[in-house]
Amino acid sequence: MAGEDEVNFERVTKLYREETGRKTLTALEADFYDKLAAYVARLEESAHREAARDPNSPKALLLQDELRKVRKKRDQIFTYRERKLALLASSRASGADIEVPNLPLHERALFENLVSLLKRSREEAFGGSPFRAEPAPPPGEGVPAVAPPARAAPEGMRTVTAAETKRPRPVPAGLKDHVIVHVLEDIPPFAGIDTTYRLKKEDVVTLPKTIAQILVDRGKARVVPMPGAAA
Repeated sequence: MAGEDEVNFERVTKLYREETGRKTLTALEADFYDKLAAYVARLEESAHREAARDPNSPKALLLQDELRKVRKKRDQIFTYRERKLALLASSRASGADIEVPNLPLHERALFENLVSLLKRSREEAFGGSPFRAEPAPPPGEGVPAVAPPARAAPEGMRTVTAAETKRPRPVPAGLKDHVIVHVLEDIPPFAGIDTTYRLKKEDVVTLPKTIAQILVDRGKARVVPMPGAAA
């Protein structure tokens, strides 16, 4: 009697029905696709051998029909399983605690790569945080001894530097949605609506309430209560 893990026409047909008839993945042994490839190779060899003897013989026609059906079902099985793996990977990447059945080595690698890719895509999509560090210079490139001249800010945009924020200043009357904050640690440069912020530890600077609240919530700054500052 054929073993449970033997790959033949009956097992391929059974697996095809399982994958097309339910949403969950069927557990498969690690070397399933290797055994499937070996089965298809043997079938091709037999079909070609019989066709060389007599292409119209019943055996040759039967083998050709079996080979055609196995190839079609093989492709459909992988397509259905690929879709299910993509859904599982999306759930895992979003932080869901999901169970994944035993998978062939090829599918396990595909699943892990999908999870990694989706996680990275999420991080990039949500990477609008003002605290994302600027890209590091390519390997092998040292820090220049003399800093290059500062680039001129685009028209209508002003860069806030550390030198400009050493002393607390009252909030201008027209900026009721701003507050004064004391920066508690160095923060990588980040862009505001019309300003590129370059904040260093001990700076005291006027910021929009939304940005200031993010800094305060993350322990990177504290609000400085001053006369004239917005409540």
